[in-house]
Amino acid sequence: MLHRIAKLRALPAALLVFVLASGTPAWSDDSFFGQFIDPKDGMLDNSQVLAKRTGFLPVPIVISEPAVGYGLGAALTFFHERQSGDPEDEPPRDIYGDPMLSLPPSVSLVAGAATENGSWLVGGGHLGFYREDSLRYEGFVGYASLNLTFFGLGRNPALENKSADFNIEGLLISQELKHRVPQLANGFLGARYQYLNPRVTFDLGLPAGIGQGEVNEPDAGLTALYELDTRSNTLSPQDGHNTKFEVGYHGEALGGTAEYWKARARSLSYWDIAESFNLGVRGVAEAAGEDAPFYQKPFIQMRGIPALRYQGDEVLTGELELRIRTSIRWHALVFGGAGIVLDEEQPHGAAGIGFRYLLTRRLGLQVGLDLAQGPEDTVLYIQVGHAWRR
Repeated sequence: MLHRIAKLRALPAALLVFVLASGTPAWSDDSFFGQFIDPKDGMLDNSQVLAKRTGFLPVPIVISEPAVGYGLGAALTFFHERQSGDPEDEPPRDIYGDPMLSLPPSVSLVAGAATENGSWLVGGGHLGFYREDSLRYEGFVGYASLNLTFFGLGRNPALENKSADFNIEGLLISQELKHRVPQLANGFLGARYQYLNPRVTFDLGLPAGIGQGEVNEPDAGLTALYELDTRSNTLSPQDGHNTKFEVGYHGEALGGTAEYWKARARSLSYWDIAESFNLGVRGVAEAAGEDAPFYQKPFIQMRGIPALRYQGDEVLTGELELRIRTSIRWHALVFGGAGIVLDEEQPHGAAGIGFRYLLTRRLGLQVGLDLAQGPEDTVLYIQVGHAWRR
């Protein structure tokens, strides 16, 4: 773990060298870096850039998922003209009373990234907000090669106290469209289509319980979804609720091979419980049919637990997060929770601490670090926005 932290410490040093080499003080209004300084308090902030940004902008990618290790990448993004929100809505105000940016701009991108265990990904996508945020689109096409570990499904005697390393490589296509429906509590109703053409290779041959059809056949599914979102800020929320229900069918008629269903329900809630204290609660329930390929089975998703570590047909997860505001820009936090694979009947918990810095006050975006202790390891996470993305 220490050598991984050492790598991350090199990033701020490199940024400092770049600032000093620019020949102009970073806080000067006419410098390149001047646009990243908030005139309200002189602190680092990129609201000015995002408020007027259109055109191309390179963005670094930092990966901190223990299942694949730490990694770096880059994305070339194109910011489209910003759409306005409903003119009748009064926009919420930020910490200094300025109106929040009603909508992030639509963004197109091409990206590539690689991690320390040899995993890599290339692809492109688009995130769009249209018709005063009554229509949202999210699409991605990519090719990836991921080195992962399979620990079995629920109680698997064949893999007890063991694991099986494997590589999954292939094309991924995901297309999602949602429309706001006032008659359904102003929530979004939509659908997502996903196609994966994988090639799975286990280092020591197929483990018990994994069929040949699960490793070299295409998988495709269509998911119906409903999402109700009352959060005033979707990037780093401090209040409101988000509820999402998904039911999907995978089968030959959609371009895949295996025929099965998947379902998922998720709830996120945030409350200010005191002047400087904020509580977040997350609950997730997931299930998949018996014929689903092993890589499509749900697993416990929580800081401190690697992806795919605890996996099965039915999974429940719950998590709490308490944030303490220490200043206008800075927050400290503690978090913890547990998940259970129902077939295993043994919960697995994780907990940790972290901090956040308000980097984009007009979007409410916070960035920071989390240190989480799971059942087997201690993991450092780099966070952009809230950790609860799913």
